[in-house]
Amino acid sequence: MDFLTDLGPFILAVIAVIINGIPQLLYAEARGFALKPAGFAYLVGAFGNLFTGSVTPISSQAETITVASVKKDLRNNVSSILLAAVLMVLLAAFGGVNKIADFAGAAIISGMMSGVGLILAGVSWDMFGQEKRTTAISIVSAIAAYAIFQQSANKVVWTIFISVVVSTADFLFLQKRRVKLADVIEEGREQLQMSNEWRFWKKEYWSDFKLIKPAFNLSVVYGALSLVMLNIGANISFGGITASIANTTQNYDHLSMINALADFPSALFGGPPIEAIISGTAGAPWPVLCGIVFMFAMGILLLLGLIGRLGKYLPAQSIAGFLLVIGFALTFVPNLSAVAGSDQPVCGYVALGVTAWSKNPFLGMVVGVLVRYLGSYIGLI
Repeated sequence: MDFLTDLGPFILAVIAVIINGIPQLLYAEARGFALKPAGFAYLVGAFGNLFTGSVTPISSQAETITVASVKKDLRNNVSSILLAAVLMVLLAAFGGVNKIADFAGAAIISGMMSGVGLILAGVSWDMFGQEKRTTAISIVSAIAAYAIFQQSANKVVWTIFISVVVSTADFLFLQKRRVKLADVIEEGREQLQMSNEWRFWKKEYWSDFKLIKPAFNLSVVYGALSLVMLNIGANISFGGITASIANTTQNYDHLSMINALADFPSALFGGPPIEAIISGTAGAPWPVLCGIVFMFAMGILLLLGLIGRLGKYLPAQSIAGFLLVIGFALTFVPNLSAVAGSDQPVCGYVALGVTAWSKNPFLGMVVGVLVRYLGSYIGLI
């Protein structure tokens, strides 16, 4: 009976996180990346979590896609992703990411996570400026769902599912609208054209997978270093938050290794970068398995070319409510309490402020560490 009781929330969590990821993937397509190759990245992530027991899944994230596509030259962008992946593999192989987290300390990590919570809540506000009605419905329904299911072990799952479904239903059936990818594609951005062929046994299907020869120049190196810094911060902060939702811990080196290896088959064929996410699967029954099933399902949907077709039915602003609840109630508040109760709260507050201001978790962590050591040196801390 427990199995049947848990199966419903398990399936809802997988569906909700898939819905959460689709608008991000469409954003990647609008920035010039090909979607089908990203399917390989999700499959690598699924097998990686299966072998390591990692609770944090990987998926598309708007901030990483933005950093990876600052330039409009797709070859340079892809090359930066590949170089960043090589650097992250080397760092993770020697335990570097866990060592960075341990060196920073609990107060600074909590401050950084709290700053990330404010960033997520701020995204909801940005979405409100883009699409007021859909965002407002998503936020109101998310807060209501979170309050109603406050005592439930699956409150995160229900919050995501209800807010996304209610706001999407309003968008599709009451407003009678559809998402238009053409409205968000930037002028002059190099675009890879993918066919709608889904039958992988056909020659036309495999013609979509054309290797892009990597380039090496100053722009590529700079882009790669930016991605490495962002990934370190994201893996520690997002991995830590997702693990805390699942009441477990996250090995950041395992997560970084999986994330980096997943980027290789995607980027080689012009696909987007994939990174750690704050995932509702962590709040579901069997959180590790739930994340694996999500990544496997998303990989298959991408490889079959179905994500682009589903995208027109899913407004990006439908996830605003989930981001607000996760960002404020589940991330900002508990981590702020952890900072307040730590031995060196000033460092944590600085990490919080810099992270929220710069929207760069790694920078927030670095400044927090500098304040801790410089403050100790001059006697302020």
